[in-house]
Amino acid sequence: MIQKINEGVSVMMDFNHYQNKLYPVQIQWKNRDYRIDKVGMHHQYYQGKKLLHEFCVTSRDIFFKLILDTENLHWKLAEVADGES
Repeated sequence: MIQKINEGVSVMMDFNHYQNKLYPVQIQWKNRDYRIDKVGMHHQYYQGKKLLHEFCVTSRDIFFKLILDTENLHWKLAEVADGES
């Protein structure tokens, strides 16, 4: 079931200079750490003049949609799903 969350989260990132890519490797949400197994999608878009990066990631069988605000470098957890309907 997909739940809309819209809460701040802590995210650990990694930058690969060979591929010139930045991606999340771990999320801390509600005092729990979730190691990212796979980054399924990444895209960027503008909300007004603000550039946002959206990452869809999985940790075990949990899906997270993360949004990075490049204006203030804050992360939000937009959605979470546990794989059940």
